Amino acid sequence: MNHFFTKFAPGLIVAILLVSCWYSVHLLLTQSPATDTQEAASNLPGDADIVTLPAGKLTAANLETSSVQSHVLEMANIITGRIQYDERKHVDIKAPLDGLLQEIVVTPGEQVGRGELIAIMRSPDIGQARSDVIKRKRELDLATQILHRESTIADNLSKLLAKITPPANTSTSELNTDESALGTYRLEILTAHAKLQLAQELLNNIQPLAETGAIPGRTIRERQAELQIARSTFQTACDQALYNSTQSKFASEAKVAEAQRQFHLAQQSLEALLGYKDIDDSSNLTSEEALSRLEIRAPFSGTIESRGFANQERVSKGDSIMALANTTSLYVSANLREGDWSAISLTAGTKIKVEVPALEHRSFDAVVSFVGREIDRESKAIPLVATIDNPEGLLRPGMFVRVTIPVGKPRQAITISSNAIVQHENHSFAFVDLGGGRFRKVDVRTGQATEDWVEVLDGLRLGDAVVARGAFLLKSELLLQGETE
Repeated sequence: MNHFFTKFAPGLIVAILLVSCWYSVHLLLTQSPATDTQEAASNLPGDADIVTLPAGKLTAANLETSSVQSHVLEMANIITGRIQYDERKHVDIKAPLDGLLQEIVVTPGEQVGRGELIAIMRSPDIGQARSDVIKRKRELDLATQILHRESTIADNLSKLLAKITPPANTSTSELNTDESALGTYRLEILTAHAKLQLAQELLNNIQPLAETGAIPGRTIRERQAELQIARSTFQTACDQALYNSTQSKFASEAKVAEAQRQFHLAQQSLEALLGYKDIDDSSNLTSEEALSRLEIRAPFSGTIESRGFANQERVSKGDSIMALANTTSLYVSANLREGDWSAISLTAGTKIKVEVPALEHRSFDAVVSFVGREIDRESKAIPLVATIDNPEGLLRPGMFVRVTIPVGKPRQAITISSNAIVQHENHSFAFVDLGGGRFRKVDVRTGQATEDWVEVLDGLRLGDAVVARGAFLLKSELLLQGETE
């Protein structure tokens, strides 16, 4: 055994050394390149998040950058709605009473102005109402004439009484020459005045004879008593005439006021039937045809939307003859769901955005007019009505729209353009422009977002230049760069 070990030991040792050397060289050759690559990579930290574009590709990419900035962020919800007529400018023109629709002078789609003639009707009720207006007008004219005469008599009587006070200063013949209108009062006053003057003259004539004793004293006393009676009669006639003239004037004024009320009531009844104020001169309403003519006029400027009857058709009170609408402004009607009530705070005058898919998603501004208080039992929603201008006539009632409703109060936040945020494997990031065609990927933690802006909670600072257009291209370059490595 010792002899065998002594004979083969040197050869085994040499073989083991040769195998050891070969294995060491093999390990050195297979492991050193990977180790060198790892050491080189460890010396360039962060290069995997940097994208470099050559000059030609940078020009072709046409990238745009925007700064991270502080911006007022206002959250919004989008709800659906419909365009509707403005209720203040849409009306069904109905027949005010039974009659014959003689002629419709407009056609659907035609523009009409306020007060423009649109249809003609015939109705005996209109004739009766116009006849009543004419009657009341004549009564008013007559009452006015009587009042004018009574006022004139009262004024002339006052002047006459002032003229004959005291009565002895004026003779009856002088009063007869006064041609002022006094009515029946002239005879009463002049008769009493003449008797007074006669009594005065008789007393004056016998007074000298009574002093000589030619006439008994009893006669003079009788003449004096007659004078007193004549003076009292005259004064009573003047007072009664003044009182009667004043009362007649007051009565005439009351009759004029009553005639005016009846005339105005007749006018209002006619206007209620016509739908407008009748300005025809009553002198022209001499025929039955003119009396029964009813002109239907447009209550405001707008477009004839529809027509319900033909010429010479009989219509009943309340029948819809045509529809008139002014679509220069319309309503946007939408429903606010129960889940939005706590967050939405809308008041009249708030501006909202309305998008119309039928017009290639064109947007319009609307102003909130009304937010309902009562909850609909079926939809569990409250109505929202906003006014939207339609000067170009592009919007039509019935159109489907999307309404952007602000949620909560506006607040200041650090934001970037929504186009600057890209995602990969549920991670959000943006690219910061380093200059010279180099862009660094930066992980971003975002908050609330609107259609145009995204709130940045972490990862970016104010003033950082981020790629707003072309961020998706940089994302593709970054992924390709990772596959190459």
